[in-house]
Amino acid sequence: MTEKTENDGNRRSRSIWVFNILMLAAIIVLYVLHFTAEQPEQTQKIQTQPATEATAGPRIAFVDSDLLMEQYEMVPEMIKSFEISTREKEAAIREKQKEFEERVSDFQNRLQSGNISMEIAQITEQQLMREQQELMDLRDELSQQLAKEEFEMSLELYGAVSNFLKEYNRTRQFDLIFNYKEGSDLFIANNAYDITPEVVELLNHEYRLRRPRR
Repeated sequence: MTEKTENDGNRRSRSIWVFNILMLAAIIVLYVLHFTAEQPEQTQKIQTQPATEATAGPRIAFVDSDLLMEQYEMVPEMIKSFEISTREKEAAIREKQKEFEERVSDFQNRLQSGNISMEIAQITEQQLMREQQELMDLRDELSQQLAKEEFEMSLELYGAVSNFLKEYNRTRQFDLIFNYKEGSDLFIANNAYDITPEVVELLNHEYRLRRPRR
């Protein structure tokens, strides 16, 4: 009886010892799982930190070209020069047109009065047709000249603004300077990025310095 009791006690002791071992193993497993589950999150935080710094946006600004055209003092001077050239060419065309119409009227009067022979009438008619074509060619030529002057004026204006902005940006160090105007691809522009007033002021100052004194 005593031997049986001792055997039962030994089995109970071994069972408790095994149970303790299993509990210890379970605690170790839970500990490992807990800290290995947190590690990727920490790694992710470490990895995403530089990305925040790398995604800092570029320094941008915009110029309202409509306002620039209104306030840049070079523009009305160029328009005035173009208008003078236009009026001169239109006056030359009107003078040629008037002379041609007078010859046509004189020819018609001579035909109606019978004071011209058929041969002279044919020669005069052909001459008037050539003059009419020359007048049309002259009108086209002057129109092309005006278009060329307007294009060159636009290039000069663009070059003046573009070259100024290159020098201007040496100290401002913008990454992008947009051309903003009504109907452009930019629908909304934050006024915080608007450098138009400063650009206009400096452009006018530069233009006054190089403009011939009157």
